[in-house]
Amino acid sequence: MNKSLKLVLVLSIAVNAVWGIGAAAGWVAFGKAGGRASGDVAQNAEALSAEAAREMAALFATDDAARLRDELRALGVPEDVVRAVVSVRIGSRSAARYREISEAARRAEEQRPYWQAKPQNGLGFLTADQWGEMIALQREGSKQIRQILGTDDDAPGYFEIRYSHLPPEKARQLSEIESDYYQLRSKVEEEMSGFRMPGDTAKLKLLDEEHKRDVAALLTPEEKMADDLRNGDAAYGVQRAFAGFDGTEEEYKTVFALKQGLEEKFPTDLAGEGADAREFWRARTEAEKEVEAQIKNALGDERYAEYVRGQRRDYQSLLSAAQRFNLGADTVAQTYQARDYAANEAKRISDDKSLNAGQKKEAYAALAEQATGQIRAALGDEVGDAYINNALVWLKNLPRGGSVTIDKRGNVNVSQPKK
Repeated sequence: MNKSLKLVLVLSIAVNAVWGIGAAAGWVAFGKAGGRASGDVAQNAEALSAEAAREMAALFATDDAARLRDELRALGVPEDVVRAVVSVRIGSRSAARYREISEAARRAEEQRPYWQAKPQNGLGFLTADQWGEMIALQREGSKQIRQILGTDDDAPGYFEIRYSHLPPEKARQLSEIESDYYQLRSKVEEEMSGFRMPGDTAKLKLLDEEHKRDVAALLTPEEKMADDLRNGDAAYGVQRAFAGFDGTEEEYKTVFALKQGLEEKFPTDLAGEGADAREFWRARTEAEKEVEAQIKNALGDERYAEYVRGQRRDYQSLLSAAQRFNLGADTVAQTYQARDYAANEAKRISDDKSLNAGQKKEAYAALAEQATGQIRAALGDEVGDAYINNALVWLKNLPRGGSVTIDKRGNVNVSQPKK
């Protein structure tokens, strides 16, 4: 066959194949009659001899991915197309099994009465075994792509992005460790069916210990610390706490170290049941108080006050409004100052024993009107009203009367009088 004509045909087939992959959510079966790609191959092949058509069909039907790679390169096909076609061909080997698993999950969901809860394994519609098999198929395909093409051309997945602070190979290995233990844990939860027995806690604890050993064996101490700071048990809580607090890296590390110690001593997923759980939470609550005192001591009174403020939902809501509507720091400070004054004044009115219920209600109404006006003036009427509706419900309820309390974190609550 003329090489240039063959190249045109190959490129046409390749484009159709890649298009078909996208349309089929990532998989296509080469060599199977009736598909879009195979139909286009046949149509293009009509312009060539029967021998040329057979040659092309054999090339794209081969299970020898290395041969497919070499022959496409020999024809001068662009490397990105070579990689796309070979990757698709490797992936097609698992397509049938993927479809079987997905179809089994669909049938199970179809048969499940919609008013009954889904299986409690954290995997949605898949069983732990189905999820594990699909992960194994994906890993085997990625391994073959790396062997044939030198790298895995798949777009970075969740874990690869999550572990971008690690060397690529370790990121891949750690992602596999996390995936394996997630499946094992899901399997235990599936067996529990929402009812924990004493032995279940022991299973989860053993899994947790083995998981930590495997991670420690893979990562250096420095890599482990870098990952803990980003993804450790305490990291998510500290990151949420810092969402409204302009903390430094050193402050983050200080708070993280204290919180990490708490999580290691009292992991919440191993709290147990019954009396054991009650004792666990009692001990954890006491430990939390000690950790909080240590954080306050480490940050100092002023920074600790800002740290606590940053954890309040109403303050984080204000920061979100500022980000969305390009509001300056002065506007945020002015708005929250109005909120703070209203909260403290409402508490003073509530505690004033010289005022009767009617007088308090009248004072509350005047205070709420004043604070609402200040917030609307700072944020604008529309944004100000949305902020009050989203985060300052207590301010809206204040004119109805009742008692006002402010907890140790600065959150305000208005208890409405009984009718």
